[in-house]
Amino acid sequence: MGNSPSSSNGTLSIVLDSPQTPNSNFIAGRTLTGSVYAQATNNINQVRVEAYITGKERTRVRYTETTSYTDSNGNRRTRHHTRYRNAERSIYRVNVNLGQVENVQAGSQFRFPFQIELPHDLPSSMYMARNGGYSFINYKFKAHVGGHHKVEQLFNVMSAPLSMQPVANLVPPIVRDIQSCCFNMGNITMGARIANTRIGRGETAIIDFACKNRSRQRITSVTVDIGQEVRWTAGHHREYAKDALARRLFNRTERWGEMSKEEVKAEQQSRQKNTDSHRDRKQQTLQTIHKAVFDGENRVLLNVPASALQTYNGALVQVSHRMKIKITFDGTCIDHPTITVPIYLGTPTSYGAQIASPQPSIPVATAIATPTPSAPPMGVKPSAPPSEAEIDLAAPSAPPAEWAAAVTSAPVVVGHAAAVVGGNANDFDGEGGAAQASVFLPVAEVVPSHGNLINEIKVAVSPSDTVKKRLNDKKWAQVFNAMTPMEYSSVIKAVAIEFDQPDIAALIAPSVRGGNFTHEYVISAIRVVSDWLRTPAITKILPFCKDLHANAGKIKAELTDWEKVCTERDFEQALAVHG
Repeated sequence: MGNSPSSSNGTLSIVLDSPQTPNSNFIAGRTLTGSVYAQATNNINQVRVEAYITGKERTRVRYTETTSYTDSNGNRRTRHHTRYRNAERSIYRVNVNLGQVENVQAGSQFRFPFQIELPHDLPSSMYMARNGGYSFINYKFKAHVGGHHKVEQLFNVMSAPLSMQPVANLVPPIVRDIQSCCFNMGNITMGARIANTRIGRGETAIIDFACKNRSRQRITSVTVDIGQEVRWTAGHHREYAKDALARRLFNRTERWGEMSKEEVKAEQQSRQKNTDSHRDRKQQTLQTIHKAVFDGENRVLLNVPASALQTYNGALVQVSHRMKIKITFDGTCIDHPTITVPIYLGTPTSYGAQIASPQPSIPVATAIATPTPSAPPMGVKPSAPPSEAEIDLAAPSAPPAEWAAAVTSAPVVVGHAAAVVGGNANDFDGEGGAAQASVFLPVAEVVPSHGNLINEIKVAVSPSDTVKKRLNDKKWAQVFNAMTPMEYSSVIKAVAIEFDQPDIAALIAPSVRGGNFTHEYVISAIRVVSDWLRTPAITKILPFCKDLHANAGKIKAELTDWEKVCTERDFEQALAVHG
């Protein structure tokens, strides 16, 4: 059993049944199973075993503090001191009473099995260090007997698998003027399509790109890369880490060829006069770009490293990812046009499948009263997803040999509803000292109001779960029923991870004004979401619009020509529903 703690009246150990994943990570939304083992060395009246699971964000920022003083000669001097600011926030906690045994004889062994359902919205374990500071998310299983003989075990969690429904991003054709030393060298039209902006770590992103070069500058390369940025705070101190995760080159096509000086001049004159031929060429270029990105004419497959972190927006830690396409021209003093698209990295969809191939359980244990480490824990390095469907958690296996004689109690089953998800953030000085209980991120009171709903969403581990919880609470019905278009859009805007904003908009829509969701709400929503999410937002909330027949024109007036083309079918289907 390794370092099973021992004392004058008993020993205690934890065995977690091995999660059937290649990287031994437990998957959020599934069941954590295992047993706590206790052994008495003396005759005692009672053995009562309790446990709890915690999940925390923890951060440290190293900074320099400068102080001034006067030396013995009367000269002003400065000293530079290296300081550390720490912070932590509880994101998950559940208490478990595993059971008790009366009149225990010395040498008796007991097994307390458990099955604990992990909330499906838990973020993945992660770790990032930079410039003497770090940020991490970790989970611990802790057990004790009557408040004594404490034992704890770290375990890794992977976020719930991504939805099988892709979230594509079709970047509309963009025209960019090319400047070189203040001279207009012509323009370039470019467009792109990302097949799915929700990508599993270890999976492949599909990117289509097309452009038409109407400038005098030669295109030397077009690259696409994925970048990761981690930001964390401790008190008022901040740190960040930026890394490039992957990069590929697009193949050259004939449309990349530059134009002559005379051709560019003629094109500019035609553009200024806005002639029919110019408009025809412009329309033809747009159609060509659109066709190319759908035909896969110039497609790149970009492998996302399995070691990438999960996209996450916590109170102390934020992890964001973006995909950037960059056109590089020959020469100096030239603008290099780019297309930047936010993406969401998470657990591959394949991890949601199940196959029956149980593995033996792996016993794990820790020593008594593990102190807070002065150094950060090791980073979580998720492996690539399996080629086959993912394996489900195994059933509890036979106890380890040294506990074979243990008397097994009835399993304790704990559902996810018993968990407390989310909490306050505290910050404190030093390299590992006790917290000073300096709370700088208050959690909203559970008083039904629009303001408190906004606050809860901002600090929630899962905004969608928070909204669902309030939608199912009768006490909050009036908040949604009285919600104005401006309040509706403010709720959407409060969702920090913009990928989730259209889903939140659709989640709330049926409950607004007793189901009387109108075009004002649609317009208010599309005005606050990012440009690339306007079309997905319309697709999701348009079916709820009760006055669409009378006011479809007002909604369309808010859209660009490109958005009108992209949502034409959505309007047709929604109008048919409301007949």
